[in-house]
Amino acid sequence: MWDYAALTAEAAKLGGPAALRAFYRQAGRQQGFIMGVAVGGVCMGGAMLYNMKSPRVVVIANVEPTPQSSVETPEPGVGIAPAGATPS
Repeated sequence: MWDYAALTAEAAKLGGPAALRAFYRQAGRQQGFIMGVAVGGVCMGGAMLYNMKSPRVVVIANVEPTPQSSVETPEPGVGIAPAGATPS
């Protein structure tokens, strides 16, 4: 419960009820900004630490070129329907 006398005294000090609401709204935004920066910093630091500590995987492939292509291509003109043909 709010102590009504203390609340009205604080509101009078700040300039009225609207000023009191604005004051607490601004204080909440400042606190939210500080918390946002802190959370963002922790996340960024964690990501950087993870990248520093994670093992690097280096794959060295000993691949020899194939003497012939493994892809078979059809002869020219094979598999092409004649110009006047219709699918059945």
